[in-house]
Amino acid sequence: MHWATTFLVAASITLLLVYAGPSAASQVQLTGAGATFPFPLIDTWRVEYQNVKSDVNINYQSIGSGGGIKQFTEKTVDFGATDAPLSSSEREAAPGAVHIPETIGSIVVSYNIPEIPGSGLRLSGPVLADIFLGKITRWDDPQIQEMNPDVQLPSRSIVVVHRSDGSGTTFVWTDYLSKVSPEWRDAVGTGKSVQWPTGVGSPGNEGVSSSIKATPYTIGYVELSYAITTGMTFAHLQNREGNFIEPSFDSVSAAIAASAGSLPAGDESWEHVSTTDAPGENSYPISSFSYLLLYKEMGDNPTMTREKAREVAEFVQWAVTDGQAFASDLGYIPLPDEVVELDQETLASLTFRGEPVLGSEQEVPASQSTAGLEIALLIAAAAGAVIFFYLRRRTRPAPVQGKSKTEKLSAGLLLQRPRGDRTFRFIVIAGAGYSLLMLGLVAFSVAEGSAPVLAYEGLGYFFGTDWNPVEGRESYGALPYITGTLASAAIAMVIGVPVSLGIAVFISEIAPAKIGTPIGFIVEILAAIPSIVYGLWALLVFRFWILDLVEQPLYDSLGESLSIFGQSPFGLDILTAGIVLSIMIIPIISSISREVLRAVPHTQREAAYSLGATRLEAVWHFVFPYARAGILGAAILGLGRAVGETILVTMVIGNAVGLDAIPTTLFSSSQTLSSLIANEFNEAASPLHVSALIGLGLTLFILTMGINVGAQFLVSRMVKVAPGGRE
Repeated sequence: MHWATTFLVAASITLLLVYAGPSAASQVQLTGAGATFPFPLIDTWRVEYQNVKSDVNINYQSIGSGGGIKQFTEKTVDFGATDAPLSSSEREAAPGAVHIPETIGSIVVSYNIPEIPGSGLRLSGPVLADIFLGKITRWDDPQIQEMNPDVQLPSRSIVVVHRSDGSGTTFVWTDYLSKVSPEWRDAVGTGKSVQWPTGVGSPGNEGVSSSIKATPYTIGYVELSYAITTGMTFAHLQNREGNFIEPSFDSVSAAIAASAGSLPAGDESWEHVSTTDAPGENSYPISSFSYLLLYKEMGDNPTMTREKAREVAEFVQWAVTDGQAFASDLGYIPLPDEVVELDQETLASLTFRGEPVLGSEQEVPASQSTAGLEIALLIAAAAGAVIFFYLRRRTRPAPVQGKSKTEKLSAGLLLQRPRGDRTFRFIVIAGAGYSLLMLGLVAFSVAEGSAPVLAYEGLGYFFGTDWNPVEGRESYGALPYITGTLASAAIAMVIGVPVSLGIAVFISEIAPAKIGTPIGFIVEILAAIPSIVYGLWALLVFRFWILDLVEQPLYDSLGESLSIFGQSPFGLDILTAGIVLSIMIIPIISSISREVLRAVPHTQREAAYSLGATRLEAVWHFVFPYARAGILGAAILGLGRAVGETILVTMVIGNAVGLDAIPTTLFSSSQTLSSLIANEFNEAASPLHVSALIGLGLTLFILTMGINVGAQFLVSRMVKVAPGGRE
């Protein structure tokens, strides 16, 4: 019977593999990663290409240009995508890389002036540079008014909004400003992340557009396709010929056409290719290519096969030809014929182990090339099934003769106890060792990753205030972000701890069970809400409540007398971040504090009431002294969550950079250690920039360890002096 079962299992596995094998083998998976800007177009290509080749699946990860270049360089994907061409250092790290322009994007200047509800405000490059440098600060500045003589501009301050995350969009925008403003070129430069002289930062096109649309008198930059689909107002920009041009498909195409004749070959350097500030009477001045990245010798990627290389090349060839038909409907500019021809020449030059990729036939059909693997799998599955059942039969314990069931069970327990104790001891020691191992690995990893920036900056890294990741002028200092982290966490604790204790005392000491139990359940549900949900709610809804009901009244009434309220509020600042953090940590602190209060012996309360104490006196003088160590522990857990929170803070803190990130008022924009890592890590291209961000992780690790050590010391002191303690 045993061998019959074995045979049936092995046969079942064999049949399953036989029928599943050909289907799986016929599918080709192509992976790519990179820029977020072309993601809607690439995703459309992914779907439409299934109609061309149903056996090719395309998986594209929209992780940012820097992340795409990193994965392409490390050869973990089949193709990369970037909005900025490879720099010289990036080309050295990825020798043999070729650029294939896949589509064309453009950036518009969007604004929100209630007195001018429609598009069409005229602006020039030098004026925009001065606005983003903080030199032009009011909408009725004479330079703006001169370009718009028929418009009555309001006498209101300009609020600058920029991208907080590193992006190819920022690269194109700063490239344009560097061309039209020597001061911007010398002071800030061109990069995916820069040290902004002024303004507040918001993540992604959606964050910038939300800030502009919801806040009067703002100005910022977003991609043309996003502005069109969301109905944003945008300016007409003065081009090189002096004409004010409306951003459109035609005007962007004119700019690209003016530059198409001077493009290099795909395998040459594209570092200095730029279509911003292009010549031509009808050229819109801010446009750029978005690129796909491949290796000219596709065999340089160790994961590439001849079949996959051909499929990648054929997909890209389809994307730059037939796939361009889907660009316009999604807000992208189709490639002009000259660029398509250049792409086809580049694709024709691709090789796999020295032989051309396109036009070559597959050496071995897929069904034959995988036949040996299928046979090996079948043999392994059958052998595994036989061995499994054979060992199971051999290790089955022999029956105990002549004993009752109770005696058999007792004997078994006695025999198993030492083994069980040893197993339990091993498990608990392994668990403790695992914690120490993970702590050691984290400490070693962040220390090793931080070594280059610490060697470059020295200890000044922890006390510096500059943060400039632009290649050639790199400078990194963590002090503003340490300050922002501590300030936002302090505001959260000042608000969150008292409210949490109030909730805990109400549930455990005052409310009857039929009320306290549902409230406790609701609090625990709030603790389970992901921080991204809190962040979206805060960005889209809550910050406007804070602005209208808290910040603006405080500014109007106390702004002139108290410096901490002396800055015009915007709603994306250190106070908003602190309040939202407090809302997020209240469920954690209150839940733990409630259980700590419930653990206090009832004899304490009874003794207090017998002496005539009021409820407040009983809680304050008899319950809290026993519970304060546990309450402090709950508060420390909440502080740890506030210090390390990332996504929520990134959305609402304003994301200032450099010295501006040190808050001088409650309404100042700032940034934390974790939010800066989240904003820039995907787009960090240079090794020093990556090391600087890992250094922020090291700083946060040290800060967290210091908080925990201090908390343990305070708890131990409280336990000693508490009633029933040793002192």
